[in-house]
Amino acid sequence: MDAKIRKICPSCSQCYFLKALDSKTKSNIPLFLSCGHTLCENCVSNIVKFAEPIECKVCHQDMQVDTNNLALLMQNKISLYSIFPVNVFLVGELTMQTIEDTKEQKAKIDECYIDMKGILQNNTSKQGECVECHSSTFKMCEQCGIIVCNNCFNKSHKNFVIFKNHVLCNIGANIQKKNCKLHQEKQLDYYCKNCSKSICMDCFMVGGEKSCKNHDVEAIQEVNEQFLTELTNIGPKVDEVFKRLSKTAVDIGHLLTKIDDESNSNKYTTLINNIEQHFSKLSSIIQNKKHEITSKVLQLKLNEKDSLKKAKQDISDALKKANSTLNAINSLNPNKLKEINMPAILEDAKQITKIPWYLHRDESEINLNLTVNEDIFISIDNFIQLEGNEASKYKLVTTEELSENNEEIPEAPTFLVYPPEITRDVRQLSNQTEPKIEKDNSKTATFLAKVPKYRSKSGSCTSLNSMKSDSSNKSYQSYEQKLKGESAIAFPDSQLMQPFFEGSQELIYVSHIVDPHKLFVQRAGLQARVEELLREFRNAVSLPRPSLAHVAEGKIYLVFNKADNLWQRCRVMSVDRRDVNKPILHVFCIDFGSTEVVSIDKLRLIPPARVAFPPPFAICCSLANCEPINGAWTSDDSFFIQNIIDNKQAVLHVRRVRAAEGGAPCLDVDVSTLEHGESLAHALAFHGRARLPEKLPYPKMMGISEKPKLFINNKDFQKNAVEEVYITHVVSPDNFYVRKRHLQNVFEKLCEDLEQEYSLSVNSGSIYLPEKDMVCVAHVEQRGVRGGAWARALVRELPGRMHVRVLLPDVGATVLLHWTALRRILPKFTVLRALATECHLAGVTPLNKKWSPASVALLQKFEERLLELHVEESRNRNSLGVTLYDKCDEENIICINTQMIKNKFAVTFGLYMFNKNTEIDELVFTNKCPLDEPKPKPKFVKIDTDTTLKIQPIKPNEEDLDAKDKGPLRLEVKILNYQSPSLIYVSLVHQQKIFTELFDDIQKYYAKTKTQEIRDWKIEDRCCTICSQSQTWRRAAILEINDANAKVFYSDFACVETVPVSSLREMPQEFASIGDAAVMCHLSGVVPAVGEEWPSLTKEYLKELLDAYKRVFITKLGKFKGKSMPVELWVYHTIQGGALEANTSEWRCLNKKIIDQGLGIPDKSQELSGSDNTSLNTTEDVLSFLNITGSVRDWIQIEPMPLKPLKINTESDSNSSTPIDNDALKIETDNNNSNTVFISDWLPPEPLPSNEITAMPTYIDNDGIIYLHDISQQDTLDLIRKALDVRFKNPDPKAKYVKWTVGEPCIALFFLDNRFYRGRVLEVNEEASSCLIHYVDYGNEEVCSFKNLRKSIVLYQIPIQAHKCVLNRIRPAGKRWDRQSLDYIHKSIVEKQCYVKVSGEPIGDLIPIELKYDKLWINDHLVDFEMAVYKDGSKAVVRKFAPQLKENKKLEISIETDSGPDYIVEYDDVENESTDSQTSAKLNSLEGKDWNSIMAEDDKKSINGNFMSYSPYTQTEFTCNITVLNEINKLELGVIHDDETTKAYDEMFEELQNEGCKMTALNGIFENKACLALFPEDGQWYRAIILQYSEAKNRIKVKYVDYGNIEIISLADVREISKKYTRLPPVTITASLHGVKINPDFENKILFEKFIDTFLEKGPFEAKLIDTTNVIPTVELRNDNGQLVYEKLIQENVFLKFE
Repeated sequence: MDAKIRKICPSCSQCYFLKALDSKTKSNIPLFLSCGHTLCENCVSNIVKFAEPIECKVCHQDMQVDTNNLALLMQNKISLYSIFPVNVFLVGELTMQTIEDTKEQKAKIDECYIDMKGILQNNTSKQGECVECHSSTFKMCEQCGIIVCNNCFNKSHKNFVIFKNHVLCNIGANIQKKNCKLHQEKQLDYYCKNCSKSICMDCFMVGGEKSCKNHDVEAIQEVNEQFLTELTNIGPKVDEVFKRLSKTAVDIGHLLTKIDDESNSNKYTTLINNIEQHFSKLSSIIQNKKHEITSKVLQLKLNEKDSLKKAKQDISDALKKANSTLNAINSLNPNKLKEINMPAILEDAKQITKIPWYLHRDESEINLNLTVNEDIFISIDNFIQLEGNEASKYKLVTTEELSENNEEIPEAPTFLVYPPEITRDVRQLSNQTEPKIEKDNSKTATFLAKVPKYRSKSGSCTSLNSMKSDSSNKSYQSYEQKLKGESAIAFPDSQLMQPFFEGSQELIYVSHIVDPHKLFVQRAGLQARVEELLREFRNAVSLPRPSLAHVAEGKIYLVFNKADNLWQRCRVMSVDRRDVNKPILHVFCIDFGSTEVVSIDKLRLIPPARVAFPPPFAICCSLANCEPINGAWTSDDSFFIQNIIDNKQAVLHVRRVRAAEGGAPCLDVDVSTLEHGESLAHALAFHGRARLPEKLPYPKMMGISEKPKLFINNKDFQKNAVEEVYITHVVSPDNFYVRKRHLQNVFEKLCEDLEQEYSLSVNSGSIYLPEKDMVCVAHVEQRGVRGGAWARALVRELPGRMHVRVLLPDVGATVLLHWTALRRILPKFTVLRALATECHLAGVTPLNKKWSPASVALLQKFEERLLELHVEESRNRNSLGVTLYDKCDEENIICINTQMIKNKFAVTFGLYMFNKNTEIDELVFTNKCPLDEPKPKPKFVKIDTDTTLKIQPIKPNEEDLDAKDKGPLRLEVKILNYQSPSLIYVSLVHQQKIFTELFDDIQKYYAKTKTQEIRDWKIEDRCCTICSQSQTWRRAAILEINDANAKVFYSDFACVETVPVSSLREMPQEFASIGDAAVMCHLSGVVPAVGEEWPSLTKEYLKELLDAYKRVFITKLGKFKGKSMPVELWVYHTIQGGALEANTSEWRCLNKKIIDQGLGIPDKSQELSGSDNTSLNTTEDVLSFLNITGSVRDWIQIEPMPLKPLKINTESDSNSSTPIDNDALKIETDNNNSNTVFISDWLPPEPLPSNEITAMPTYIDNDGIIYLHDISQQDTLDLIRKALDVRFKNPDPKAKYVKWTVGEPCIALFFLDNRFYRGRVLEVNEEASSCLIHYVDYGNEEVCSFKNLRKSIVLYQIPIQAHKCVLNRIRPAGKRWDRQSLDYIHKSIVEKQCYVKVSGEPIGDLIPIELKYDKLWINDHLVDFEMAVYKDGSKAVVRKFAPQLKENKKLEISIETDSGPDYIVEYDDVENESTDSQTSAKLNSLEGKDWNSIMAEDDKKSINGNFMSYSPYTQTEFTCNITVLNEINKLELGVIHDDETTKAYDEMFEELQNEGCKMTALNGIFENKACLALFPEDGQWYRAIILQYSEAKNRIKVKYVDYGNIEIISLADVREISKKYTRLPPVTITASLHGVKINPDFENKILFEKFIDTFLEKGPFEAKLIDTTNVIPTVELRNDNGQLVYEKLIQENVFLKFE
């Protein structure tokens, strides 16, 4: 038999093959049908599955199979082979074919085509040996004539100067003259015409047999000329024959290829297939006849054997009976004959004589002969005959022979004919190149030859009762790359995709949409297989149609989908047979999800191999957390989803796996587009089509491309830079936008490009789900925005009703748009940065922290004017502090910042005046009091109305007019009098003009008024008097009257002088209405280190600082202390730079400088008692002095001053006439501080009223501590809440500057209800200006900003209302409570009335309790749900379902699942696993079965080998030691090996250190998976297995198998392990002690101490494994004396024995 002739099945056209011994693939052997023809085993099995009649593809006869035997046939192959016999003849041929194929693999591949290029290369270029490196080469030096390779020629030969012009050429043919063969040293100089050969001189002269002495000889030169002529004439013919030969060679190659090609159906293939089918029928008859005759012979043999066995048994019985009778006869005693039953013995003896004893054989059955009808051989010889000419051969003939045979001579080809480029079979070449690849890769990093296929532990896709899956989450990013490398094998098992599980993500295509709760998707990774399947069925119209009688529900066929013009697999859902001749079928397309109504002529029989494989591609899904807004979905919702998906890839995130109607699987999912990340559920909710019942976290989509971003920054504006700009949009003076002049053309070009690219009539690029901070393009026509109809936009807010509020970064305007006005921005439009820059006017701020609409209107007048911008502040990343100048009129330059001040819209502060050369008098315009002599009215700057824009009559938003927080309001002052840090008099520079005019008015007034009214002056009266030093009139306050003299305090100059009473004058109301210029201050936040008096060193240090800086600024902090204002003193310090460095400037606070120098300490009492200071209105305290109506009087109220003289510094405008002591200016303060009570913490909670109460839990923290209060405390909580609402109803603008410390009690705002509650500071974040607050009355912890905290400790008399409790008798199942368990407890009890029973004494502040809600005891309930375990080690009660046989009710199982936990579910012992399996078995018996269990059974056989594991330890007795204790019920036994084995482990350890970093990253996370892990303490690589994984923290828990210890490390420190490192079994074996269990009365702490004393480092022990059937084996540990190591623990009742 020719091994190259493959045997194929006539039904599926697949080859028959046998299973190799080392292969895991299944065999496909030939089976006989009843007609005698053959089908493959796969086709027979697939047809039998669906009870279809088996049709022979050769003779078209049907073979019926009894439907009762179908189940038996599918389970038992022997039963299948009994109905469909194996074609043993063809199996024998397959065996021979396998043997011959194995031999031929070693043979050289026979080429069909001649290598023309090789022939031409060998003829044109000769091969030689390089003279230098001795390697083979075809090159030589043309000038030198030596053979040299290309490498040596360039490296050495050309290096010589004389050889540098030499050229490398091919080695030419050897055309030198040859010497004579007889006389080798003689040249061939003559030509013998008689012999027709060249000869030498010796041949011509010397005689002999081969001598040409007497022949006709000529000189070779003369003959060569004749030969040259003949060669010239015959050359074209040689060339013609050469071309003909090349064409014939190609023709031969074509014919050989066609003959060897098994895929083409040539005459030989057709004949062989026909012969196979005819002999198959004959083989079937012969095999059946042979079986019949052989069966008869075997039956005869069996009958003969049975007769011999029966005779054997009869002989055995007879021998026993005869022996018994002989013994009885021999034992007869004549004396006792009366006692013996002689007749019975005689009867037995007679019967024995009649027993048959001779073995006789029936002669009729001996002579069995075979009668052979030899005539059948003649019939078989004539069974098949080949007719025709059997001698078909090829031979080569010459041109002359063609002429003689009168055959037409074909034309010669014009050019040489080369064979075609044949793509070599990779499968054949792989065997040749494999050794080389292995050799090359031996030194590289080790890679997995085949990526393992992972599954969950149970083998199912997911479980309805499972809260998570152990399968790894394989990223969909690699699917497209995987498809590029897939082979052309039709759907092998190893390429099946991983099943879905909760939390998994997958790249998919939406194939069909019914409604949002029923849509079908296909995996993107399977699209290549879908296309291959569709290509396979593209000609399905030629397949046979199903018979009408056999069409039934549930069967799989091919249906023609007219809409897609494709043949698809479908399942018959129902058949409408009302029209018998033309029934209507409802079919479901299992690969796409659509439902079609077709007639039977649209169906075709599907090939059996494609009925169940590949599995259906369509996956039923439902959008999770999405409900129709109107109660039912409409068709518009489906079309809406189609518009979003647009046949593009999407990302599927599985929320839950459940069973739909009929038991079919359905996934509750989130679907988002891959290109833009649009969530379908959120898009439906945004458009008002659906609602989201729960606020589920939005799934993080991996691999989604980065969303477009727009660069918005002001970095191109440098500080002190000057730019020409246009104002593009004004919100307020603290929020407006400008655009540089040179960017105006860029903006216009951008608008033109956007209008050309986008159109409202085109829906492509529509944004169905806008997101905050999304960059897009918006249609802003008719929105009053300058520019074009389209503009770049940035989404700022989603107000609802399908509207979005966007910021136009090129203009600065914010507009409200409908979603239809948005389009996706193209990448080319994101290259250009935002053209508008946000700015605010620097150095100015409104009086009441809110800009007036008039100030906005003033700034809007300068829109579209070319302005000059000076950058003052660039530190703010969102806004620039600028000064704007309008220089349109060179003679009248307008400063817009100054205009705001002059028009009383703002005031200036801080450093704004440092860099300006403007006089202070011009900055402030004030409403002066009228004087006797009229003053000229101030001149306002007139704004050119011709160039201003018309202000839009839109009322500004109140929130937009809020002033920007520009830091502390620093006001420049002049130091009038300095005594100490607690007593400083200052005057405000901004008020200098006011008081100068007042001073002038006073002088003029009293110059005219000469008379003095006689009155009785009293202390504290206000008056005017003439200063004896300056001889000017000043306002004063009387401090003391002594006879004719009075001591006065000059309230505008802060000095004291004694003047005559007669010089006192009445002060008119117009002068008294203006506040005093001198303001008494003290440094805030700093106090003396010792006592209340400042040391002289501190006074002198601050005096030097004040003298060193010409300009001083103050910031008011807190409330007045008596009549003194608390301030911070600020100076602007400039640091001189080096030669190449610029000067740098910074603000410096003198208060902090005193503390830093150790001359003072922070004032803590002020922080505790100064909470009331923060509640004052900022406008009233800080800016009221700017009001010239006299409110400055609130800053200082004159009281009796000390009588001691005051020594003050001489001022330019006033001099003190009398020196005054340092204590003279100290003013008596209020005694409020003496009533201050310092509170360190809130009062602790009172004890519970009784041991059994009704309580309401309010919070559970991460440690499982429950905060609750008695239900009777609800009134107290309401009282606290209402009181705090009244107390802190007004905002405190100073709160954000208050300092906080950890542990400090406070009043904090809760963000959910916006109400204040009592709290305690846990953490302080100075950078974020926030604190972590523990709300003491409720237990919860939240982050709260400084501005929402209050220092005032009110209601401190009321104790804390929340009691801290802990659930008694239980502890978490893991080391800590996981998030899922805490969420479950929170949902179950928080804010619900519960019954609480105190079950023990308080442990510290924790109260152990038993908690019951409704009828559920939470303590035991958590153990039942495996979220907790009992501390005493006892187990929860197992409750099993007991079905009622009489009632047949459907069991409805409603399971609520939340997002799965981060950790792998870990069973504590084997009993739990068995319990789970029993429970699942019970569920399988229900009427509605779990589809996951059914799938698990199908995949059960293929679950092995999903991930790599270590070789098991096979010995049952070994020596061990225990070096680590992880759990009390498990021991880690470290096996002690011999020296040779230990050396093997050491070598492996060294290799791991070298190869560990080269290992690939972890591919799949599974429990007990073998891996390579880094140990954090020494940084070495060790073998390990995976125990748990936290996706949220990206941490993984591993166990080092050679040492037994367990660590939690980063996922980046774990690698895949090579298979060669898993061959050695783990050194450590996890086992439990046999025959004993732990006494639950002992606490874990005591048990660990006992275990440490007994086991830890106490070895070596002799271990013997007793029970290895469980996951954790049991072991006995004995010492050298053979005694149990733990015998003492048994005696102490630590261990309890059990059978």
